[in-house]
Amino acid sequence: MKVVLVGYGKMGKELEKILLERGHEIVGVVERGGDFEVIKEGEAVLEFAHPSATFEALERAKKYRKKYILGTTGYSEGDMEKIREFGNFIPIVYSPNFSVGVYLMGEILKLLKEFVGDWDIEIVEIHHRWKKDSPSGTALKLAGIFGREINLSRKGERKEGEIGVFGVRGGDVFGEHTVFLFSEGERLEITHRLSSRRALAKGVLFSLDFLKDKVRGFYTFEDVLRETFTYRR
Repeated sequence: MKVVLVGYGKMGKELEKILLERGHEIVGVVERGGDFEVIKEGEAVLEFAHPSATFEALERAKKYRKKYILGTTGYSEGDMEKIREFGNFIPIVYSPNFSVGVYLMGEILKLLKEFVGDWDIEIVEIHHRWKKDSPSGTALKLAGIFGREINLSRKGERKEGEIGVFGVRGGDVFGEHTVFLFSEGERLEITHRLSSRRALAKGVLFSLDFLKDKVRGFYTFEDVLRETFTYRR
């Protein structure tokens, strides 16, 4: 497939390598201040950039009817509503994390949810020092599974029924998320550690394959994996 990359940071470079390995063609790269018109040349757009680039890229993709994979994070809820609306015109896969392991972690938490209603829950995520948003979109998504109030800046005693979500930034950590579940006399910890961006790039390839026969619609990585794993069985 002919692909345009929007964003050419560490993730963009990892995507470039695995796409070329798998026989795809990179027909354009849009870096900061670049020309979005190159989107016309591709069949699909892969965006891992800054939120400031998203809507101009989406408008071009809509104009030229391109498939779109979006892994940028740091959007407001209002931004997300606007992004979902583009799904009325083009097919979009959006996820703050394209790791199969994080998806499986979320499925485990959904199973646990009914058993831990009175447990205390905290989430801590660690990323490299250059990550722009904190806490990560993945941590917020995991917290959302429990349907509780999310507190990003709690000080002192915790309130009943809230989840504290905390971001740690340092070094070159690819990504680590730990969900702590506390009850009297016991504690459960569930951790996902990313040791290579290649795991994320493989998830993007699943998504690219998923979009082949899609004309429009807003999809999540969960949609991609459900179809992919069902097909494999």
